Amino acid sequence: TSASTRIPHHSMTTLNEIADAAHENAKAKGFHDDGLSREEFVIRHCNLLHEEVSELFSSLRTGTFDQLCDKAEKMKELGIIPLTCAEEEYADIVIRVLDQCRRLGIDIQMAIEAKHAYNLTRPYMHGKRM
Repeated sequence: TSASTRIPHHSMTTLNEIADAAHENAKAKGFHDDGLSREEFVIRHCNLLHEEVSELFSSLRTGTFDQLCDKAEKMKELGIIPLTCAEEEYADIVIRVLDQCRRLGIDIQMAIEAKHAYNLTRPYMHGKRM
């Protein structure tokens, strides 16, 4: 499969650009109720995020983690590289996080860069055991 099918038609280069696109799509697809308070929004969308994490775990538990996802055939028809269940669920998790950050006015790129810089200073395993 060619690399061009992996790249969206309009290439986004920063997390904030991807967050903008994810947020605009989520709004267009009805995932944002402007009548929700900030707290109601966070509660609702944390639950949606939890659902994606649960779907990822379920794919591992049921042995479908590395198998093509249920949308693979439709993706092929659309000229999109089909994803495994793991790829699809990890992508869903990231997309939901980016969408939420945009709605809440969080500069996720800056936050990740700052947190990564801090994590570089932390001890091995943060001084803990798994």
